[in-house]
Amino acid sequence: MLNKADLEQLASQMRARGLHSSWVELLEFSESEIGSLVDAYQALLGAPVSSGNPLSANPGDLRVFLREKLGKALVSLTTQEQVAKWESEALADNIHDNP
Repeated sequence: MLNKADLEQLASQMRARGLHSSWVELLEFSESEIGSLVDAYQALLGAPVSSGNPLSANPGDLRVFLREKLGKALVSLTTQEQVAKWESEALADNIHDNP
Protein backbone atom coordinates (compact mmCIF):
# COMPACT_ATOMS: atom_id res chain seq x y z
CA MET A 1 0.00 0.00 0.00
CA LEU A 2 1.09 3.52 -0.69
CA ASN A 3 1.53 5.52 2.47
CA LYS A 4 2.18 9.23 2.82
CA ALA A 5 5.97 8.77 2.75
CA ASP A 6 5.72 6.68 -0.45
CA LEU A 7 3.59 9.37 -2.11
CA GLU A 8 6.00 12.11 -1.05
CA GLN A 9 8.94 10.13 -2.45
CA LEU A 10 7.08 9.50 -5.71
CA ALA A 11 6.20 13.20 -6.04
CA SER A 12 9.81 14.16 -5.32
CA GLN A 13 11.16 11.76 -7.97
CA MET A 14 8.66 12.99 -10.55
CA ARG A 15 9.54 16.61 -9.78
CA ALA A 16 13.27 15.83 -10.13
CA ARG A 17 12.64 14.02 -13.44
CA GLY A 18 10.67 17.00 -14.72
CA LEU A 19 13.39 19.46 -13.77
CA HIS A 20 16.25 17.47 -15.26
CA SER A 21 14.74 16.13 -18.47
CA SER A 22 14.23 17.73 -21.83
CA TRP A 23 10.74 18.12 -23.26
CA VAL A 24 11.38 15.24 -25.67
CA GLU A 25 12.63 13.00 -22.84
CA LEU A 26 9.50 13.77 -20.81
CA LEU A 27 7.26 12.97 -23.77
CA GLU A 28 9.08 9.68 -24.43
CA PHE A 29 8.90 8.74 -20.75
CA SER A 30 5.20 9.55 -20.56
CA GLU A 31 4.42 7.66 -23.76
CA SER A 32 6.33 4.59 -22.59
CA GLU A 33 4.88 4.45 -19.09
CA ILE A 34 1.35 5.47 -20.01
CA GLY A 35 1.59 2.88 -22.79
CA SER A 36 2.52 0.16 -20.25
CA LEU A 37 -0.42 1.07 -18.06
CA VAL A 38 -2.82 1.17 -21.04
CA ASP A 39 -1.57 -2.23 -22.26
CA ALA A 40 -2.15 -3.73 -18.81
CA TYR A 41 -5.58 -2.10 -18.53
CA GLN A 42 -6.63 -3.34 -21.97
CA ALA A 43 -5.42 -6.84 -21.14
CA LEU A 44 -7.40 -6.75 -17.91
CA LEU A 45 -10.50 -5.76 -19.85
CA GLY A 46 -9.90 -8.49 -22.41
CA ALA A 47 -9.15 -6.09 -25.25
CA PRO A 48 -6.40 -7.13 -27.66
CA VAL A 49 -3.13 -5.46 -26.75
CA SER A 50 -1.88 -5.56 -30.31
CA SER A 51 -3.00 -7.30 -33.46
CA GLY A 52 0.36 -9.02 -33.78
CA ASN A 53 0.59 -10.33 -30.23
CA PRO A 54 -2.77 -11.53 -28.91
CA LEU A 55 -2.80 -12.90 -25.40
CA SER A 56 -3.79 -16.50 -24.96
CA ALA A 57 -6.87 -17.41 -22.97
CA ASN A 58 -4.64 -18.80 -20.21
CA PRO A 59 -5.24 -16.77 -17.01
CA GLY A 60 -1.66 -17.48 -15.92
CA ASP A 61 -0.30 -15.81 -19.05
CA LEU A 62 -2.52 -12.79 -18.48
CA ARG A 63 -1.39 -12.52 -14.86
CA VAL A 64 2.28 -12.62 -15.88
CA PHE A 65 1.68 -10.04 -18.62
CA LEU A 66 -0.11 -7.68 -16.23
CA ARG A 67 2.54 -8.10 -13.56
CA GLU A 68 5.35 -7.32 -16.02
CA LYS A 69 3.62 -4.27 -17.53
CA LEU A 70 2.52 -2.78 -14.22
CA GLY A 71 5.86 -3.57 -12.62
CA LYS A 72 7.73 -1.82 -15.44
CA ALA A 73 5.57 1.27 -15.08
CA LEU A 74 5.94 1.33 -11.29
CA VAL A 75 9.72 0.87 -11.44
CA SER A 76 10.01 3.82 -13.81
CA LEU A 77 7.96 5.95 -11.44
CA THR A 78 9.66 4.80 -8.22
CA THR A 79 12.51 2.31 -7.82
CA GLN A 80 13.07 -1.42 -8.24
CA GLU A 81 13.52 -1.66 -4.46
CA GLN A 82 10.17 0.02 -3.79
CA VAL A 83 8.34 -2.29 -6.20
CA ALA A 84 10.04 -5.32 -4.59
CA LYS A 85 8.87 -4.06 -1.19
CA TRP A 86 5.27 -3.73 -2.40
CA GLU A 87 5.42 -7.18 -3.98
CA SER A 88 6.78 -8.68 -0.76
CA GLU A 89 4.03 -6.99 1.27
CA ALA A 90 1.34 -8.23 -1.12
CA LEU A 91 2.67 -11.79 -1.08
CA ALA A 92 2.86 -11.73 2.72
CA ASP A 93 -0.75 -10.50 2.87
CA ASN A 94 -1.78 -13.33 0.51
CA ILE A 95 -0.16 -15.92 2.76
CA HIS A 96 -1.96 -14.54 5.82
CA ASP A 97 -5.30 -14.33 3.98
CA ASN A 98 -5.05 -17.85 2.45
CA PRO A 99 -3.48 -20.20 5.02
